[in-house]
Amino acid sequence: MRRFLDTRLARVAKATAPRDLTEARQRSLLRARAAVRTLLRQRSVQSDAGPAFAGAWQLGEAAAAELAGIPDTPDLRETDGALLARDHAGAEETFEARLWHLAQHYRDGRELDTTNASPAELLAAYVAGPPAPPSPQAGEG
Repeated sequence: MRRFLDTRLARVAKATAPRDLTEARQRSLLRARAAVRTLLRQRSVQSDAGPAFAGAWQLGEAAAAELAGIPDTPDLRETDGALLARDHAGAEETFEARLWHLAQHYRDGRELDTTNASPAELLAAYVAGPPAPPSPQAGEG
């Protein structure tokens, strides 16, 4: 009898795990969108700075409102982090490497397309910081 109950409990746990994982992924996406909005705000970027900024800003505002309605507690963030860490091991390192690679393009003078930039490009441009001023020797020749 005990073995039957253990097997049944394992099936129930397995059946509910994808739902929990899906919900954790959704909350993680909402947190990321809200964070991009916060970074844009810290940069004093106004939502009228271009369609890409306006879109990211609106997504961030909606995400922040949805997170407030959950409510998104530190315990929930910790639980989601644990679920997602097992889901995609190494994803953080991959994301960081791609972000730094993209940010380097902006450091090297790539212009941000404020009409068509993705949230990842907006984040990379933020991480890259303002473009470096040209060196005094650049104009000599």
